[in-house]
Amino acid sequence: MLRRWKWPIALFIYIIIVFQYFYTVASSPNIFVDVFRELDGSYHVTSIGEGGWGEKYLEVGNRIAAVNGQDPSENYIVGRYSELERVKSLDIVNTQGESRHYELERPPLSETLQFIGVPLAASVLFLIFAAVLWKYGRLDPSAFMLALFFLFTGAAYIGGYTTHKLEPVGDLLFRFLFLMVPVVFIHFMNMYLKRFNECLLSSKWMIFFYACLSFELALLCIRSFVKLEILAWTSPLFTLFFAIPNVIAIIQLIRKYRKHRKGDLDSLFKLTLITHILAFSPFIVLYSLPLLIGAPIISVGTATAFLLVLPLAYMYMLMTRRIFDVNFVLNRFIYHASVAVLPSAIMALLGMWIVRSEGPSGIGITRMFLIFYLVLVMLLFVKEALDRKLRQGKGGTSLDGNFERFSHNIARVMKRADLERALEQEIKESIRIPALQFFDWDASVNEVSIEKMTTAERREIAEALRRKNEQLVPGSLTMLSRGACLVIGRRGDQAYLLWLDDKADHTRYNPDERNRLITLANYSAIVFENLYLVEGLIGSLEAEMKKHGETPGWVLRLIFNLSENERRRLASDLHDSALQDQIIWLRRLETAIVDYEMSGLLKAELDRIKEGLLDVIHQIRETCNELRPPLLIEMGLEQSLEQLFTEAQMRADYIVDFQANNIGGVLDDEQTLAIYRITQELLRNADKHADASKVEISMFADEEAFYYRYRDDGVGMNEADAADSFSHMGLAGMKERVRSFEGTFDWHSQPGAGMETEIIIPLKPRSDFSYKEAVQ
Repeated sequence: MLRRWKWPIALFIYIIIVFQYFYTVASSPNIFVDVFRELDGSYHVTSIGEGGWGEKYLEVGNRIAAVNGQDPSENYIVGRYSELERVKSLDIVNTQGESRHYELERPPLSETLQFIGVPLAASVLFLIFAAVLWKYGRLDPSAFMLALFFLFTGAAYIGGYTTHKLEPVGDLLFRFLFLMVPVVFIHFMNMYLKRFNECLLSSKWMIFFYACLSFELALLCIRSFVKLEILAWTSPLFTLFFAIPNVIAIIQLIRKYRKHRKGDLDSLFKLTLITHILAFSPFIVLYSLPLLIGAPIISVGTATAFLLVLPLAYMYMLMTRRIFDVNFVLNRFIYHASVAVLPSAIMALLGMWIVRSEGPSGIGITRMFLIFYLVLVMLLFVKEALDRKLRQGKGGTSLDGNFERFSHNIARVMKRADLERALEQEIKESIRIPALQFFDWDASVNEVSIEKMTTAERREIAEALRRKNEQLVPGSLTMLSRGACLVIGRRGDQAYLLWLDDKADHTRYNPDERNRLITLANYSAIVFENLYLVEGLIGSLEAEMKKHGETPGWVLRLIFNLSENERRRLASDLHDSALQDQIIWLRRLETAIVDYEMSGLLKAELDRIKEGLLDVIHQIRETCNELRPPLLIEMGLEQSLEQLFTEAQMRADYIVDFQANNIGGVLDDEQTLAIYRITQELLRNADKHADASKVEISMFADEEAFYYRYRDDGVGMNEADAADSFSHMGLAGMKERVRSFEGTFDWHSQPGAGMETEIIIPLKPRSDFSYKEAVQ
């Protein structure tokens, strides 16, 4: 029952306290007069404060004859505190011996508001803060403690403006409220940090704080009724007992920040420290310290206004699930502040010089504009250089470089799982996300299939995605109540999404991170679309193959073209990486052999290593040439084959008899490459399997077809055993290459009689369908 009514009870008590303080100030005018009791028992005015009633009607030296119609010594405030306050009538005798009687009426409302308007407005504002917490955060236990912190702060703030009234109960209440402010704050931080398995201060510290508070209030009660000089020292204790919990809390916040500065709670404790610095540093640095030399930079009202940072920041921390990225904002602030220091100083100095030397004339203003303009132009050049450094990521790698790396990785993606793996790796390396998951989304489902969420969260996210269904376009980022979703692809009402959990440090995604995620989503959406098209193409291929009973020629050409593209890529990688590294190490080895003195055995061993490196370099070059025939299209088929035969005869024990007639320009690029590959395979078989000593190759063409004949004198084989040997000898691959151009491939072989092969490729294919049309 009490838990249900604790919010309205706390607000009601707060309103009563504020009203009581306001009534205390409004019921009688502020007098601000100190008196002193003489040896004869009379009271005289010793000092008069500014802005009070006494400043208008009393003078120093006036004798107080009666207070409220009674002897001054019988008045509680005069007798105990030697001050005049809460007086209804006053009789005095001035320095000329004239007696005067004053009836002190209640001050007008305008005068009361002029004196207490600012603290009253602040108290109302704190009341509004607490009411907002009641409405939106009452289910959070720490919200009530934060509301109490606001209420104690507001009540203590306005109570400080009534202490001059010297009302015992009000003064006791003010001191209680004031001392409770840091204690309630620590209670709130303990309850708030409990959700992160942390604690600001232990219960032993809280017991100590309450003991100090009780001791101070007990002394104050005794002092209010027993006037003893020995109790005069209790006044400094009030300040000390207020400072102790504040200082300890700040020290503990610093310790927590140092403990978690590389962990998930770094941003939380950093925001807390920054909040306290912003709240108190203007009052200390810009008002209190400059006031010591009589030149405060800002007014006390402006400095006090910064204290509102505390309630605003803690309300934000409590009511938001994810705070803003403090590190991102702080880094930008430091960057912009450092850039602005020099031009601000230059402009201030130049402005002072121009005004002093020439005054605010038209020429002076024009000259000032030109100078400032040139300074800003130079600043933009400096800023451009700093921006380039700022864009550098960890380890000196720029974000642009990361995107280039990611685009290079996904260029090799061949299926959805590869895309998911590359995207997941890139996101986890750049953003600290505890969990992510790919899932398919359909607007008809009632909950998403995200394992890390509860059932209620899955339904909530599904409803949010359903509301934002039209915004789920490929490459977009959608923020959710928990985490965010990247749209990787979409087909009709179905979407392929990547869910990203809230960041590990409990901060929001900053602008750089959001832009990065959107860019990654756009890259991935393009690849996903291509994968979708490839899947569709594969489905069409399977349907075509089922319809015809065998692989169509255009499909075979597509496969062989993809194979050739992969050969070229592999040859390029070998040439640009492995081959170049081998050459570099060879040069270093040659330099070491020449430059350093060494024994004969060591030099001989290094020479052997050098020869081995040369052999490896030669083998890599030959492999590159086989994978990517050099200048095949430029040189033509005939010259390329002659070069191939020359190199083959250097490695093998056979000779090649090559004849070509009327073949120039009759084959297209794909057919030329196919004949070259078939010849490579036949020569390889002659060397490894046939053990041939002579190879005869002839080719010619007429208007209808291209003819290719091959014969060797090798060991031959039984044609009946060809099925088991096709895979080994590569005959199946050669046959499929020829069939892709709708040609014929015939071969004959007998043991001891070598092998003969005849290939016919029509120059005018019977089918006009091509794989390029299929791709389009």
